Amino acid sequence: MRTPGAALLVILAMVLAACGTRAPDARLSPSPSSVAAATSQPGFAPTDTAAAIVVLRDRLASSPDDADTLRDLGLALLQRVRETGDPSLYAQAEEALTRARDLAPDDAKVLVGIASLQLGRHRFADALETADAALAIAPSLPAAHAAKVDALVELGRYDEAADAASELLALRVDLSSLARVSYLRELHGNIDGAVAAMRQAADSPALAPENAAYVRTLLGNLLVYASRPDEAASAYQQAVAVVPNHAAAIAGLGRLAVGRGDLDEAISRFERASAILPLPEYVIALGEAKEASGDSAGATESYDLARAETQLFVAGGVDVDLELALFEADHGDPATAVELAEAAYGTRQTVRTSDALAWAYHKAGRDADASRLSAEALRLGSQDPLLLYHAGVIANASGDTAAARQDLDEAIALDPGFSATGAAIARQTLSEIAAAR
Repeated sequence: MRTPGAALLVILAMVLAACGTRAPDARLSPSPSSVAAATSQPGFAPTDTAAAIVVLRDRLASSPDDADTLRDLGLALLQRVRETGDPSLYAQAEEALTRARDLAPDDAKVLVGIASLQLGRHRFADALETADAALAIAPSLPAAHAAKVDALVELGRYDEAADAASELLALRVDLSSLARVSYLRELHGNIDGAVAAMRQAADSPALAPENAAYVRTLLGNLLVYASRPDEAASAYQQAVAVVPNHAAAIAGLGRLAVGRGDLDEAISRFERASAILPLPEYVIALGEAKEASGDSAGATESYDLARAETQLFVAGGVDVDLELALFEADHGDPATAVELAEAAYGTRQTVRTSDALAWAYHKAGRDADASRLSAEALRLGSQDPLLLYHAGVIANASGDTAAARQDLDEAIALDPGFSATGAAIARQTLSEIAAAR
Protein backbone atom coordinates (compact mmCIF):
# COMPACT_ATOMS: atom_id res chain seq x y z
CA MET A 1 0.00 0.00 0.00
CA ARG A 2 1.19 3.50 -0.76
CA THR A 3 1.87 5.80 2.15
CA PRO A 4 -0.58 8.72 2.33
CA GLY A 5 0.68 12.25 2.18
CA ALA A 6 0.65 14.54 5.20
CA ALA A 7 -2.86 15.87 4.52
CA LEU A 8 -4.24 12.37 4.23
CA LEU A 9 -2.54 11.35 7.43
CA VAL A 10 -4.52 14.10 9.15
CA ILE A 11 -7.71 12.54 7.78
CA LEU A 12 -6.64 9.07 8.86
CA ALA A 13 -6.06 10.46 12.34
CA MET A 14 -9.77 11.16 12.59
CA VAL A 15 -10.45 7.51 13.17
CA LEU A 16 -8.06 7.61 16.10
CA ALA A 17 -10.05 10.40 17.67
CA ALA A 18 -13.75 9.64 17.77
CA CYS A 19 -17.00 9.47 15.94
CA GLY A 20 -20.34 11.17 15.73
CA THR A 21 -21.49 14.69 16.44
CA ARG A 22 -22.92 16.67 19.23
CA ALA A 23 -25.76 19.07 18.88
CA PRO A 24 -26.55 21.94 21.22
CA ASP A 25 -29.94 20.44 22.00
CA ALA A 26 -32.23 17.59 21.06
CA ARG A 27 -33.85 19.16 18.05
CA LEU A 28 -33.59 18.21 14.39
CA SER A 29 -29.86 17.76 14.22
CA PRO A 30 -27.27 15.07 14.69
CA SER A 31 -27.57 13.30 18.00
CA PRO A 32 -26.77 15.25 21.14
CA SER A 33 -24.75 12.43 22.53
CA SER A 34 -21.91 11.11 20.70
CA VAL A 35 -21.20 14.17 22.59
CA ALA A 36 -17.97 15.55 22.14
CA ALA A 37 -17.46 13.35 19.34
CA ALA A 38 -17.71 16.37 17.19
CA THR A 39 -15.01 18.00 19.21
CA SER A 40 -12.73 15.03 19.11
CA GLN A 41 -12.14 14.71 15.42
CA PRO A 42 -9.23 16.75 14.11
CA GLY A 43 -10.77 19.50 12.04
CA PHE A 44 -9.67 21.20 8.90
CA ALA A 45 -11.10 23.63 6.41
CA PRO A 46 -13.82 22.29 4.10
CA THR A 47 -11.57 22.87 1.10
CA ASP A 48 -8.92 20.67 2.69
CA THR A 49 -11.35 17.81 3.08
CA ALA A 50 -12.80 18.27 -0.37
CA ALA A 51 -9.32 18.30 -1.92
CA ALA A 52 -8.32 15.20 0.03
CA ILE A 53 -11.44 13.39 -1.21
CA VAL A 54 -10.43 14.18 -4.78
CA VAL A 55 -6.92 12.82 -4.17
CA LEU A 56 -8.28 9.65 -2.57
CA ARG A 57 -10.70 9.05 -5.43
CA ASP A 58 -7.91 9.55 -7.93
CA ARG A 59 -5.93 6.88 -6.12
CA LEU A 60 -8.85 4.50 -6.22
CA ALA A 61 -9.21 5.02 -9.95
CA SER A 62 -5.82 3.36 -10.41
CA SER A 63 -5.99 1.03 -7.37
CA PRO A 64 -9.68 0.23 -6.75
CA ASP A 65 -8.89 -2.50 -4.20
CA ASP A 66 -6.63 -0.42 -1.96
CA ALA A 67 -8.25 -1.01 1.44
CA ASP A 68 -6.35 1.79 3.17
CA THR A 69 -7.44 4.34 0.60
CA LEU A 70 -11.04 3.15 0.78
CA ARG A 71 -10.94 3.48 4.56
CA ASP A 72 -9.46 6.97 4.37
CA LEU A 73 -12.04 8.00 1.79
CA GLY A 74 -14.87 6.79 4.02
CA LEU A 75 -13.48 8.75 6.96
CA ALA A 76 -12.99 11.88 4.86
CA LEU A 77 -16.58 11.66 3.63
CA LEU A 78 -17.83 11.40 7.22
CA GLN A 79 -15.83 14.50 8.10
CA ARG A 80 -17.35 16.22 5.08
CA VAL A 81 -20.85 15.46 6.39
CA ARG A 82 -19.91 17.28 9.56
CA GLU A 83 -18.54 20.26 7.65
CA THR A 84 -21.38 20.64 5.17
CA GLY A 85 -24.41 19.12 6.91
CA ASP A 86 -25.01 17.05 3.75
CA PRO A 87 -26.37 13.62 4.82
CA SER A 88 -26.33 12.35 1.23
CA LEU A 89 -22.61 11.75 1.72
CA TYR A 90 -23.38 8.98 4.20
CA ALA A 91 -24.17 6.59 1.36
CA GLN A 92 -20.82 7.27 -0.28
CA ALA A 93 -19.02 6.80 3.04
CA GLU A 94 -20.90 3.55 3.60
CA GLU A 95 -19.86 2.21 0.21
CA ALA A 96 -16.20 3.05 0.79
CA LEU A 97 -16.08 1.65 4.33
CA THR A 98 -17.99 -1.51 3.40
CA ARG A 99 -15.56 -2.23 0.59
CA ALA A 100 -12.63 -1.55 2.93
CA ARG A 101 -14.06 -3.99 5.49
CA ASP A 102 -14.51 -6.66 2.82
CA LEU A 103 -10.87 -6.24 1.78
CA ALA A 104 -9.44 -5.84 5.30
CA PRO A 105 -11.84 -7.44 7.82
CA ASP A 106 -9.28 -7.23 10.62
CA ASP A 107 -8.67 -3.48 10.33
CA ALA A 108 -10.14 -2.11 13.55
CA LYS A 109 -9.96 1.45 12.21
CA VAL A 110 -12.33 0.49 9.40
CA LEU A 111 -14.76 -0.83 11.99
CA VAL A 112 -14.52 2.39 13.97
CA GLY A 113 -15.31 4.28 10.78
CA ILE A 114 -18.38 2.10 10.29
CA ALA A 115 -19.36 2.71 13.91
CA SER A 116 -19.00 6.44 13.28
CA LEU A 117 -21.32 6.14 10.29
CA GLN A 118 -23.84 4.20 12.38
CA LEU A 119 -23.70 6.82 15.13
CA GLY A 120 -24.26 9.56 12.58
CA ARG A 121 -27.31 7.73 11.32
CA HIS A 122 -28.54 7.17 14.88
CA ARG A 123 -28.19 3.38 14.61
CA PHE A 124 -26.87 3.13 18.13
CA ALA A 125 -27.34 -0.57 18.81
CA ASP A 126 -25.50 -1.35 15.58
CA ALA A 127 -22.75 1.11 16.52
CA LEU A 128 -22.25 -0.60 19.87
CA GLU A 129 -21.93 -3.98 18.21
CA THR A 130 -19.44 -2.61 15.69
CA ALA A 131 -17.40 -0.84 18.39
CA ASP A 132 -17.21 -4.07 20.37
CA ALA A 133 -16.02 -5.85 17.24
CA ALA A 134 -13.28 -3.24 16.82
CA LEU A 135 -12.26 -3.65 20.46
CA ALA A 136 -12.03 -7.41 20.02
CA ILE A 137 -9.39 -6.77 17.35
CA ALA A 138 -7.65 -3.79 18.98
CA PRO A 139 -8.47 -3.58 22.73
CA SER A 140 -6.34 -0.46 23.22
CA LEU A 141 -7.66 1.58 20.29
CA PRO A 142 -9.01 4.81 21.83
CA ALA A 143 -11.38 5.51 18.94
CA ALA A 144 -13.11 2.17 19.47
CA HIS A 145 -13.61 2.97 23.16
CA ALA A 146 -14.91 6.42 22.20
CA ALA A 147 -17.46 4.93 19.83
CA LYS A 148 -18.57 2.54 22.55
CA VAL A 149 -19.08 5.39 25.01
CA ASP A 150 -21.19 7.28 22.49
CA ALA A 151 -23.35 4.29 21.65
CA LEU A 152 -23.95 3.42 25.30
CA VAL A 153 -24.94 7.00 26.12
CA GLU A 154 -27.42 7.08 23.25
CA LEU A 155 -28.88 3.75 24.31
CA GLY A 156 -29.50 5.11 27.81
CA ARG A 157 -27.01 2.72 29.41
CA TYR A 158 -25.41 5.48 31.42
CA ASP A 159 -23.60 3.44 34.07
CA GLU A 160 -21.95 1.33 31.39
CA ALA A 161 -21.10 4.49 29.48
CA ALA A 162 -19.38 5.92 32.55
CA ASP A 163 -17.33 2.74 32.91
CA ALA A 164 -16.40 2.84 29.24
CA ALA A 165 -15.43 6.51 29.54
CA SER A 166 -13.16 5.64 32.47
CA GLU A 167 -11.47 3.02 30.31
CA LEU A 168 -11.00 5.58 27.54
CA LEU A 169 -9.60 8.13 29.98
CA ALA A 170 -7.13 5.55 31.28
CA LEU A 171 -5.85 5.09 27.74
CA ARG A 172 -5.58 8.76 26.84
CA VAL A 173 -6.33 12.11 28.48
CA ASP A 174 -7.11 14.27 25.47
CA LEU A 175 -9.87 16.15 23.72
CA SER A 176 -11.77 12.98 22.88
CA SER A 177 -11.82 11.50 26.38
CA LEU A 178 -12.27 14.78 28.24
CA ALA A 179 -15.18 15.86 26.06
CA ARG A 180 -17.01 12.61 26.78
CA VAL A 181 -16.35 12.93 30.50
CA SER A 182 -17.72 16.47 30.29
CA TYR A 183 -20.91 15.31 28.61
CA LEU A 184 -21.54 12.54 31.11
CA ARG A 185 -21.11 15.06 33.92
CA GLU A 186 -23.51 17.41 32.15
CA LEU A 187 -26.12 14.67 31.79
CA HIS A 188 -25.90 14.02 35.54
CA GLY A 189 -26.34 17.70 36.41
CA ASN A 190 -22.71 18.34 37.35
CA ILE A 191 -22.33 21.51 35.30
CA ASP A 192 -19.27 22.81 37.15
CA GLY A 193 -17.52 19.48 36.62
CA ALA A 194 -18.56 19.49 32.96
CA VAL A 195 -17.14 23.01 32.54
CA ALA A 196 -13.86 21.97 34.17
CA ALA A 197 -13.42 18.97 31.87
CA MET A 198 -14.37 20.95 28.76
CA ARG A 199 -12.04 23.79 29.70
CA GLN A 200 -9.23 21.28 30.05
CA ALA A 201 -10.18 19.88 26.65
CA ALA A 202 -10.18 23.38 25.15
CA ASP A 203 -6.66 23.90 26.47
CA SER A 204 -5.38 20.80 24.66
CA PRO A 205 -2.22 21.69 22.73
CA ALA A 206 -1.99 22.00 18.95
CA LEU A 207 -5.71 21.84 18.20
CA ALA A 208 -6.70 22.26 14.58
CA PRO A 209 -8.69 25.48 14.02
CA GLU A 210 -12.10 23.87 13.54
CA ASN A 211 -11.52 21.66 16.56
CA ALA A 212 -10.54 24.64 18.68
CA ALA A 213 -13.64 26.53 17.55
CA TYR A 214 -15.99 23.65 18.26
CA VAL A 215 -14.67 22.90 21.73
CA ARG A 216 -14.87 26.60 22.61
CA THR A 217 -18.49 26.53 21.47
CA LEU A 218 -19.28 23.55 23.67
CA LEU A 219 -17.56 25.31 26.56
CA GLY A 220 -19.73 28.34 25.85
CA ASN A 221 -22.88 26.21 25.97
CA LEU A 222 -21.87 24.86 29.37
CA LEU A 223 -21.03 28.33 30.68
CA VAL A 224 -24.56 29.42 29.78
CA TYR A 225 -25.93 26.61 31.94
CA ALA A 226 -23.51 27.66 34.69
CA SER A 227 -25.17 31.13 34.67
CA ARG A 228 -22.03 32.76 33.27
CA PRO A 229 -23.36 34.36 30.06
CA ASP A 230 -20.53 36.86 29.69
CA GLU A 231 -17.96 34.07 29.77
CA ALA A 232 -20.11 32.09 27.36
CA ALA A 233 -20.16 35.02 24.94
CA SER A 234 -16.39 35.24 25.21
CA ALA A 235 -16.04 31.54 24.40
CA TYR A 236 -18.28 31.90 21.36
CA GLN A 237 -16.34 34.94 20.19
CA GLN A 238 -13.07 33.06 20.59
CA ALA A 239 -14.51 30.31 18.41
CA VAL A 240 -15.53 32.82 15.74
CA ALA A 241 -12.11 34.45 15.92
CA VAL A 242 -10.54 31.10 15.04
CA VAL A 243 -13.14 30.09 12.42
CA PRO A 244 -15.15 33.16 11.33
CA ASN A 245 -17.94 31.08 9.79
CA HIS A 246 -18.35 28.67 12.66
CA ALA A 247 -22.10 28.04 12.60
CA ALA A 248 -22.42 26.50 16.07
CA ALA A 249 -20.71 29.46 17.75
CA ILE A 250 -22.80 31.93 15.76
CA ALA A 251 -25.95 30.08 16.82
CA GLY A 252 -24.71 30.19 20.42
CA LEU A 253 -24.48 33.97 20.17
CA GLY A 254 -28.01 33.89 18.76
CA ARG A 255 -29.31 32.03 21.81
CA LEU A 256 -27.63 34.57 24.08
CA ALA A 257 -29.41 37.31 22.12
CA VAL A 258 -32.73 35.51 22.66
CA GLY A 259 -31.96 35.41 26.37
CA ARG A 260 -31.37 39.16 26.40
CA GLY A 261 -34.62 39.73 24.52
CA ASP A 262 -32.82 41.04 21.43
CA LEU A 263 -34.78 39.10 18.82
CA ASP A 264 -33.46 41.17 15.92
CA GLU A 265 -29.89 40.14 16.68
CA ALA A 266 -31.01 36.57 17.34
CA ILE A 267 -32.71 36.37 13.94
CA SER A 268 -29.61 37.76 12.26
CA ARG A 269 -27.37 35.21 14.00
CA PHE A 270 -29.63 32.25 13.23
CA GLU A 271 -29.96 33.34 9.60
CA ARG A 272 -26.19 33.41 9.28
CA ALA A 273 -25.73 30.05 11.00
CA SER A 274 -28.39 28.49 8.76
CA ALA A 275 -26.73 29.89 5.64
CA ILE A 276 -23.35 28.47 6.66
CA LEU A 277 -24.52 25.05 7.80
CA PRO A 278 -28.09 24.08 6.81
CA LEU A 279 -28.98 22.05 9.88
CA PRO A 280 -32.64 21.96 10.88
CA GLU A 281 -31.83 22.99 14.45
CA TYR A 282 -30.64 26.42 13.28
CA VAL A 283 -33.63 26.86 10.98
CA ILE A 284 -36.02 25.91 13.79
CA ALA A 285 -34.32 28.38 16.15
CA LEU A 286 -34.72 31.01 13.44
CA GLY A 287 -38.40 30.17 13.05
CA GLU A 288 -39.00 30.39 16.78
CA ALA A 289 -37.23 33.76 16.99
CA LYS A 290 -39.37 35.04 14.13
CA GLU A 291 -42.52 33.66 15.75
CA ALA A 292 -41.67 35.32 19.05
CA SER A 293 -41.09 38.61 17.21
CA GLY A 294 -44.54 38.40 15.60
CA ASP A 295 -43.41 37.35 12.14
CA SER A 296 -45.72 34.35 11.77
CA ALA A 297 -45.26 34.12 8.00
CA GLY A 298 -41.49 34.07 8.35
CA ALA A 299 -41.76 31.47 11.10
CA THR A 300 -43.92 29.22 8.94
CA GLU A 301 -41.42 29.53 6.11
CA SER A 302 -38.60 28.47 8.43
CA TYR A 303 -40.55 25.52 9.79
CA ASP A 304 -41.37 24.36 6.27
CA LEU A 305 -37.69 24.57 5.38
CA ALA A 306 -36.81 22.56 8.49
CA ARG A 307 -39.24 19.84 7.39
CA ALA A 308 -37.62 19.72 3.96
CA GLU A 309 -34.14 19.55 5.48
CA THR A 310 -35.25 16.75 7.78
CA GLN A 311 -36.32 14.70 4.80
CA LEU A 312 -32.78 14.98 3.47
CA PHE A 313 -31.56 13.31 6.65
CA VAL A 314 -34.18 10.60 6.26
CA ALA A 315 -33.06 10.06 2.67
CA GLY A 316 -29.51 9.77 3.97
CA GLY A 317 -30.53 6.89 6.21
CA VAL A 318 -30.68 8.86 9.46
CA ASP A 319 -33.25 7.87 12.09
CA VAL A 320 -34.85 11.17 13.11
CA ASP A 321 -37.85 9.85 15.07
CA LEU A 322 -36.74 11.54 18.29
CA GLU A 323 -35.95 14.91 16.76
CA LEU A 324 -39.00 14.93 14.50
CA ALA A 325 -41.25 14.01 17.45
CA LEU A 326 -40.19 17.18 19.27
CA PHE A 327 -40.68 19.25 16.14
CA GLU A 328 -44.15 17.84 15.51
CA ALA A 329 -45.11 18.38 19.14
CA ASP A 330 -44.09 22.04 18.99
CA HIS A 331 -44.95 22.96 15.41
CA GLY A 332 -47.00 20.17 13.88
CA ASP A 333 -49.40 17.34 14.67
CA PRO A 334 -49.54 15.92 18.25
CA ALA A 335 -50.73 12.50 17.08
CA THR A 336 -47.76 12.23 14.73
CA ALA A 337 -45.50 13.39 17.55
CA VAL A 338 -46.77 10.58 19.78
CA GLU A 339 -46.24 7.98 17.07
CA LEU A 340 -42.68 9.14 16.42
CA ALA A 341 -41.78 9.49 20.09
CA GLU A 342 -43.12 6.04 20.91
CA ALA A 343 -41.01 4.61 18.09
CA ALA A 344 -37.89 6.33 19.42
CA TYR A 345 -38.61 5.29 23.01
CA GLY A 346 -39.15 1.72 21.87
CA THR A 347 -35.56 1.47 20.64
CA ARG A 348 -33.82 3.22 23.54
CA GLN A 349 -34.86 4.64 26.88
CA THR A 350 -32.71 7.72 27.33
CA VAL A 351 -33.50 10.92 29.18
CA ARG A 352 -34.16 12.51 25.80
CA THR A 353 -36.50 9.87 24.43
CA SER A 354 -38.36 9.96 27.74
CA ASP A 355 -38.62 13.73 27.46
CA ALA A 356 -39.78 13.62 23.84
CA LEU A 357 -42.46 11.08 24.65
CA ALA A 358 -43.57 13.06 27.70
CA TRP A 359 -43.87 16.22 25.61
CA ALA A 360 -45.75 14.44 22.85
CA TYR A 361 -48.18 12.92 25.36
CA HIS A 362 -48.74 16.37 26.90
CA LYS A 363 -49.48 17.91 23.52
CA ALA A 364 -51.92 15.06 22.85
CA GLY A 365 -53.71 15.68 26.16
CA ARG A 366 -52.34 12.64 28.00
CA ASP A 367 -50.87 14.43 31.00
CA ALA A 368 -50.89 11.46 33.38
CA ASP A 369 -48.64 9.56 30.99
CA ALA A 370 -46.66 12.73 30.37
CA SER A 371 -45.96 13.20 34.09
CA ARG A 372 -44.59 9.67 34.43
CA LEU A 373 -42.29 10.07 31.43
CA SER A 374 -41.21 13.55 32.49
CA ALA A 375 -40.00 12.23 35.84
CA GLU A 376 -38.11 9.55 33.96
CA ALA A 377 -36.47 12.21 31.78
CA LEU A 378 -35.11 13.99 34.86
CA ARG A 379 -33.87 10.83 36.57
CA LEU A 380 -30.18 11.74 36.17
CA GLY A 381 -30.63 15.26 37.55
CA SER A 382 -29.84 16.83 34.17
CA GLN A 383 -29.73 20.62 34.18
CA ASP A 384 -31.11 20.90 30.68
CA PRO A 385 -33.44 23.89 30.24
CA LEU A 386 -35.49 22.14 27.55
CA LEU A 387 -36.16 19.13 29.77
CA LEU A 388 -36.99 21.39 32.71
CA TYR A 389 -39.27 23.56 30.58
CA HIS A 390 -41.18 20.51 29.42
CA ALA A 391 -41.37 19.19 32.98
CA GLY A 392 -42.68 22.50 34.28
CA VAL A 393 -45.42 22.84 31.67
CA ILE A 394 -46.47 19.23 32.21
CA ALA A 395 -46.51 19.69 36.00
CA ASN A 396 -48.69 22.77 35.63
CA ALA A 397 -51.11 20.93 33.37
CA SER A 398 -51.28 18.16 35.98
CA GLY A 399 -52.11 20.62 38.76
CA ASP A 400 -48.74 20.58 40.53
CA THR A 401 -48.06 24.30 40.42
CA ALA A 402 -45.25 24.16 43.00
CA ALA A 403 -43.24 21.77 40.84
CA ALA A 404 -44.16 23.75 37.74
CA ARG A 405 -42.89 26.98 39.25
CA GLN A 406 -39.63 25.37 40.37
CA ASP A 407 -38.90 23.71 37.01
CA LEU A 408 -39.82 26.73 34.89
CA ASP A 409 -37.85 29.14 37.09
CA GLU A 410 -34.84 26.85 36.79
CA ALA A 411 -35.17 26.48 33.02
CA ILE A 412 -35.19 30.26 32.50
CA ALA A 413 -32.40 30.79 35.02
CA LEU A 414 -30.22 28.22 33.26
CA ASP A 415 -30.73 29.57 29.75
CA PRO A 416 -33.38 32.18 28.94
CA GLY A 417 -32.47 31.72 25.29
CA PHE A 418 -33.02 27.97 25.05
CA SER A 419 -36.00 28.67 22.77
CA ALA A 420 -37.56 31.99 21.89
CA THR A 421 -41.07 30.53 21.94
CA GLY A 422 -40.44 28.12 24.81
CA ALA A 423 -39.05 30.82 27.07
CA ALA A 424 -42.06 33.02 26.31
CA ILE A 425 -44.44 30.20 27.20
CA ALA A 426 -42.48 29.50 30.38
CA ARG A 427 -42.75 33.13 31.49
CA GLN A 428 -46.43 33.28 30.62
CA THR A 429 -47.10 30.10 32.60
CA LEU A 430 -45.20 31.50 35.61
CA SER A 431 -47.28 34.68 35.41
CA GLU A 432 -50.49 32.68 35.33
CA ILE A 433 -49.38 30.64 38.34
CA ALA A 434 -48.52 33.81 40.24
CA ALA A 435 -51.85 35.41 39.35
CA ALA A 436 -53.73 32.34 40.51
CA ARG A 437 -51.96 32.46 43.85
